Amino acid sequence: MEIDVSPPWRIFLVDASSPTGFMAPDLLGARIARPHECENPSEFAAAELASSLAMVGGSPILAGTGDEGEETGIIILDPGIVLSPRGGIVEESPKLRNFAWRASGRRIEIHGGSGTGLLAGCYDFLEAAGFAWPSPISAPVIPMAAHAPQLGASLALVRGSGFRRGPFPLPCLILGHGSYLERGADYFLWAARNGYASIFIHTTGEAMALGAAPLSLYEKMRPVLAPMARRLGLGMELGGHSLSSLLPRRLFAKKPGLFRFSGGARKADRNFCPSSREALDIVGANFAAHVDSHPEIGVFHVWPDDLPGGGWCQCPECAGLSPAAQSIKVAAVLGRILSRLRPGAKLSFLAYHDTEDLGTAIEGNDRLPASLELLWAPRLRSWAKGYGDQSSSLNSASLKRLDAAQETYHAAGGSTVSIFEYWEDAVLFKTAVPPLPCVMAKDLDHYARRAGIGRVGILLTGDRLPLAPRPNPWIFPRLLREAAEGVTDPESLMVRWGEAVYGGAAAPMRRYWKALEAAWAIDLDWEEGETALFIPEPRSSCASHPPADWGDPWKTGLARLSARRERCEELFRLLREAEADLEEALAVEALPTESRRCVEAEKKEYAIASGILEANCARIAAWHEVAMGSPRTAADLALIARSILDSVYRAYRAVPDPRARRNGRFLLFLFYELRFRAMARGRSRGILPRIGALQTMAELGLRAASILRLWEP
Repeated sequence: MEIDVSPPWRIFLVDASSPTGFMAPDLLGARIARPHECENPSEFAAAELASSLAMVGGSPILAGTGDEGEETGIIILDPGIVLSPRGGIVEESPKLRNFAWRASGRRIEIHGGSGTGLLAGCYDFLEAAGFAWPSPISAPVIPMAAHAPQLGASLALVRGSGFRRGPFPLPCLILGHGSYLERGADYFLWAARNGYASIFIHTTGEAMALGAAPLSLYEKMRPVLAPMARRLGLGMELGGHSLSSLLPRRLFAKKPGLFRFSGGARKADRNFCPSSREALDIVGANFAAHVDSHPEIGVFHVWPDDLPGGGWCQCPECAGLSPAAQSIKVAAVLGRILSRLRPGAKLSFLAYHDTEDLGTAIEGNDRLPASLELLWAPRLRSWAKGYGDQSSSLNSASLKRLDAAQETYHAAGGSTVSIFEYWEDAVLFKTAVPPLPCVMAKDLDHYARRAGIGRVGILLTGDRLPLAPRPNPWIFPRLLREAAEGVTDPESLMVRWGEAVYGGAAAPMRRYWKALEAAWAIDLDWEEGETALFIPEPRSSCASHPPADWGDPWKTGLARLSARRERCEELFRLLREAEADLEEALAVEALPTESRRCVEAEKKEYAIASGILEANCARIAAWHEVAMGSPRTAADLALIARSILDSVYRAYRAVPDPRARRNGRFLLFLFYELRFRAMARGRSRGILPRIGALQTMAELGLRAASILRLWEP
């Protein structure tokens, strides 16, 4: 179907409160001319549609006055009803994000279940017309108008109508690093254009903001971001591991009984004592003040310290309570406060690490407050296989824990369950992010079929903004919608995304992403021994006892290490294929400037990702020698691994922000360099290993100091 986008076109916005039934033309015209002044999604929908069509047709789309003739193209925007695909009215009060649209040569109608649904319908129409927003860091795709003598400028639609009707899980974009939050306005607009329903600003008050954005940065940007979210119809969520901050540590000197008991003494280091009524009163009062000062937030995240295996109280009153029981005891108190202050707002209870096993944790509490929702964060899993894949022991075990947690939660009166996923977590994947279309499709197929899932979020975090467009965030909301409709097609979505990003180089880049996805699948095929966290105590022992995160096989047996080492040759072969595909894409002639820029930028990303994958293989080989009882051979392999890591450090020179370079190099030093140096010291004897360890700790301290408050305003 073709739509003539040459002038004249007039746009009407239905307004039931107006005597004419439409928004006044002068006011609508002002909103179209100044989109940043739009007060709601309906107005912004009119502005987005008008500006987008004007870019193609070359003439402005004007607000209708009601006296246009038959030769005038008409656009009707109605935020109040949703039509069925065949044209009849389905219901008067549909889900807020539902929409329907239909178009002919000189008429476009877009209907929404609300202003938010209307805006979603506008973006669906524009996507059908060839517009695309593949990445927040790349230029949008503007379709070229066809010019025919009898039509003037015409816009080709791939379909003549669009329709969405829920309910279905809603996608949430989680911004978990200062680099992302600094570009918050770009990410908010991109999220709305691509079907996201909410934005979660994952914050921290800690000086070292790893995996979260500084709360102070959000507070600085709130005057811009809060009205923008309202204009875009995006829900807002805020918080993170901030529970400890609600009990000021300065109170410890006078009131140590408020704080946790551990190792025979009260300590002010982590969380607090949930059996202290006074502690709960103080925490509750500070939480109430936080809620009052953030009216724009619909979901609050106030989680315990991110410290698996510890951090809670062992006083006589708490000794019989698990970490999950202590955590939910506090969450129930805060949830009741929230229900009283802000009916309809939510407080998340994070099921993560040692709070996954609810078990008897809820016993002894009254029924859970209506405001408390379960947030399931499945970090203990393999990303080589889908979450419901029974062939993965990790995923199967995690799924059983989710079943048990959800059953316990519902039995206690809980209702909403949300998912916090890590598909775009560059802390988890160590500065690089794998393409995960097939795994995401399987995950989302499971989540969409599971009863009670309200939202699914994708965490964007790490050390920096990506250098090149990434597919995971773009395909996620589309896969979620497809899963809700009963079928997912990640292959076709990757084709669409690649065509939007790479133009004439889409074919070799599609092969590139398939090879890279297969290489990562080998690396991410984790089992229990590759997921054991280790945080050394005291922290001054990091050089001799390096920390371990997901993917470090420090507790893996010999047979498993042998099997993983054998697959590294296949991984290297896939990397060589990906490199050849990249070079083929770069050799495409007459490639548009933006497409070439994206391919060149991806080559820089590949230099980091391939280095990480090769370093992971070298680490497996070194641990294999340790398991074989050959520490000197392991030390030699560790030296080779350090040379591979040097190539990643060099690749980081392409990162333009010096703060991000320091941030990334610290992560690499923490999770790789410390381990490789400790192994390499196995070659030395006498006092040399101790001197080397001291030098390493001094370097670690300097690197840590260099990233303190790095992303704060």
